[in-house]
Amino acid sequence: MITPAAVEKYLGTYALLPGGCPDFDGEWKHILVVPCYDESPAFIEGFCRTHGATSILLLLVINRPESSPSTVNQRLRNGLARWPHEPLQPGYTLHKASESLSILSVDLERLEGETPRHQGVGRARRVGCDLALTLIYRGTIASPWIYSGDADARWPASLFHQRWPDEASAISLPFTHHLAENDPTSTATLLYELKLHHYVLHLSALGSPYAFHALGSSFAARAVKYAAVRGTPLRSAGEDFYLLNKLAKVGIIHRAIGPGVTITPRRSARVPFGTGPAVRQLLETEDMFRAPLFYDARCFSTLSTVLELFSHWVNHPSSNAEAELRRELGSDIALSVLPLLQQWRYQKAITHIHNAANGAALRRNHTDVWLDGFKLLKLVHSIRDGHYPNIAFIDSVSQTAQWPIALHGPAPEQVRQAIYENLGWQF
Repeated sequence: MITPAAVEKYLGTYALLPGGCPDFDGEWKHILVVPCYDESPAFIEGFCRTHGATSILLLLVINRPESSPSTVNQRLRNGLARWPHEPLQPGYTLHKASESLSILSVDLERLEGETPRHQGVGRARRVGCDLALTLIYRGTIASPWIYSGDADARWPASLFHQRWPDEASAISLPFTHHLAENDPTSTATLLYELKLHHYVLHLSALGSPYAFHALGSSFAARAVKYAAVRGTPLRSAGEDFYLLNKLAKVGIIHRAIGPGVTITPRRSARVPFGTGPAVRQLLETEDMFRAPLFYDARCFSTLSTVLELFSHWVNHPSSNAEAELRRELGSDIALSVLPLLQQWRYQKAITHIHNAANGAALRRNHTDVWLDGFKLLKLVHSIRDGHYPNIAFIDSVSQTAQWPIALHGPAPEQVRQAIYENLGWQF
């Protein structure tokens, strides 16, 4: 059980609170953290129109990565200055948007200067979430959930009226990309969204607890669990994936259904990998529908065999694991998988899990913690790189076995609709 003392320890030892969290009057039910780099203030106006009657504190973390122009955040600062505001302490300003909704802007650039390139958005989201945790602990925020968003996302008001499972450590929220007709950027974004769904659906078919979407614009973390995993990783990209990967080890990641977050497609060079770079790369191809974007389904069937073998090994640690791996996968594929397992000292893990847990069910839980979402992704990449290269979207929809759900048709929009219906999402 995570106690208030554990939260205190995190805040006193690990939290990034530049200048310290200011004291200010007011109480809100919810808090949403949004890192801001080179953003227009228009997204704030849209948020306030939708959520003006919601008791919420919108926490904006203004940041500027190394080597970016010093003026990139000025239009956002100018926009914020138009709202009634109260300076709290250097770098912190409270803006009043309505009787219920306020904005706390944290100018990380002025507090710390340029953000190191290798920390990027991870540092901004960490500062915002650590501040949110502090405010929840103080009682300034009533909800135990730290909501995470992005400036290109629109959140329906209904999301803040949902009740989430008490046993969940995080919520993976539904999301969609708003698509414009005859717009190549929208088409490329849709294809990349389908790639994300394809991966999650295959993990779900394997029964993996890591079968969830990990987007910084559309998740919420339970405050005490966030403290338990020591916060957002300081990474220039993928901080959302690594945070949720840690949270999955201390509770379930609840996959929400119903309405969700709408994201505006845009070309972006803000992060080294993820949606923006993938969309740019697709736009540079001669035919994005034939670009090798999707994992071959055989990667997941191979991964399934590895998982079944590992489940056997932790219950029977005297097994000849290497021989069984070669027998079940074939020597060539086994030679691709084995170096990773050896690098992770899988034999030591097998012995530890067997001795630490009594019974198959408990050993499965321990295995899920050890063989986590990061390792699953590394295994898929190893199998792909050595044996089953990526395939194009057009090939994925022409081969029934490539998708673990029934599709409505071969068009990307039809595929997405089938996915939303399978996931229980409403857009």
